[in-house]
This record gives sequence, structure tokens and C-alpha cells, in this order.
Amino acid sequence: MSFSTCEPRSLPSSLVKPLDDNNRIINLIAEITNQPVEIVRQNLEEEELCLGSKQIREFHDQGLLPHVWSEEMSEFYKNTDAFLYNLVVWNRNHIKLQMRDWIGKYLNREDSSCLDILCLGDGLGIDTLYLAQAGHHVTYYDVPGYTETFARRLFRDSGLVVNVVNDIEAISQEFYDVVLCLDVLEHVSEPPSFVAEIAGYLRFGGRAIINAPFHLVNENHLTHLKSNQKYSGRLDLFTKQGLHLVDGQLGWNPIVLRKIDQKAQLPSLWNLHLWGIRLVGLYIAMTTRIWANPFLWTTHNKE
Repeated sequence: MSFSTCEPRSLPSSLVKPLDDNNRIINLIAEITNQPVEIVRQNLEEEELCLGSKQIREFHDQGLLPHVWSEEMSEFYKNTDAFLYNLVVWNRNHIKLQMRDWIGKYLNREDSSCLDILCLGDGLGIDTLYLAQAGHHVTYYDVPGYTETFARRLFRDSGLVVNVVNDIEAISQEFYDVVLCLDVLEHVSEPPSFVAEIAGYLRFGGRAIINAPFHLVNENHLTHLKSNQKYSGRLDLFTKQGLHLVDGQLGWNPIVLRKIDQKAQLPSLWNLHLWGIRLVGLYIAMTTRIWANPFLWTTHNKE
């Protein structure tokens, strides 16, 4: 898909509607899940008190093995409505709001034009909607299920044009200026292969914006894979696919990598901010071997 016109707009609030409206959220989830409004309200209240509570309960009820990829876990992703609650709460958590705001400002600072952006694994579609409201041309991808249904409803109600893809084979190669992939890699069975796919979607010079808390393998994050902890803080996961660090937040939430085909295009070795990000990555990599959560201020549970 290509676009011939573009009308950039000022940045919207990172608290994307309807995240600021509990009643609308509850009614929307009730419609999607065919659950009574009061049950939905109770589930959401429990989720606000303990992020992941419904997911944890259902995971244990089904006797699934935590932190290990399996076909049963794959089916769990497709069939549970628990991620609706989990992702509503996470998307209005102050850490995620700050991350979304940083991404919007970064893209505005780096390029004032409209960008072709792929939001890969965007769940409820909140980041997709935010970037569409900011005037970009956005493609949403996630696997079919409750969260994708929720996202489609948001896009329809917004009146904005969003390209929705639920077949990963249909995503255009070497087309996107930006691929946004937040809180996905820690869930996948083969992160290097997934990163290679991300690189394949980008034009040369395009950027991948990634947040992947590989270190969060605990009772609150049962679908984060233990086998992926070894990627915590490691840039070689990305450089092997031609993606090189160009910016980001010191806490790696997120980092920005550019698809580069010539060494002459690499960022300056004298960039102190990038050295800071690299050093924090080394810290995360080393301490992940000792603690399950070495970097407390990036966790999803912080209130």
C-alpha cells in the first residue's frame, strides 16, 4: 500500500481514547466477549490491582507450563480474553504512557513528514491508533483473536484509515520507514528469526523501535520465555540482521535501530548517549544472570 498525500498533525495525548473512559472500555470488552458488564468490571478492577491476574488464573487452571513455548501456549494466546484486561491496564500504566510519548516525539524530531509505519504485534491497537492520530500511515498486525477484534473496533470508531493485516505473509517487504515492536520478542520462540523478519520489512535507512523485557520471567509474566533471557541487553541480536543502534532511552524502553547496508553509515563512535545505552545493556545482560528483574524501573508492575 502506498499513499500520495500526507497531512502531519500535532501529537495526540499518549492516553489514547478510550483508555481514559472506563465505562466505554468495559462496555466494549463486554460486547466482544459476551460477558456481563459487572463481570467485566470486576475483572478489570482485579487487573488494576494485580497486572496479569486473569491471565495467571487461567494459565494455572489449564495446567500450562510457564515460561516454555508449546502448542498449548499458542492456543492459549488465541482463545483467552485475559490479554484484553492485561493490555488495557498496561497501556495506561505511566511507564507505557511515557514510552508512547517518547516514541511520538522521537519520530517528530527525526522526520517531520508522514511515515509508513508497521505496528507489529500491537494487541489492542493503541500504539497504532496513536501514530495514526499523529498523522502517519500505519499498518497494524496481530494474530486473530479477542485483542485483534478490539483493535478493529477502535480503528472503526476513530474514523481514521488504518491498514489491518492478520496474515504475516501479507506484510510488504522492504516497504516501511518504521517497524514498531513493543513487548513481543520476549514471547516468541525464535527471537533471531523474528528480528530478521523485522529487518526484512524495513527499507534501507528505516528504523526499528523495540522494547523487549527479556529479563521479566516471573509469576506475573508466565508467557515470557525463559529460553529468551539470554538476549537481555544484547545488541548482537539486532546487529546480526543489519540493525544498528542509533537512539533510544537509557532504560532500553525502547531502543531505536536503523537498517544499514554500509559501515560508512554507522553512527559516530563518539556518541556518548549511545555508549550510555550500550553500557546499560551490558548491565542488564550481566545482572539478568543473577536476578530475575535486574532493572526495576522498566518493569510492567511498577505503579
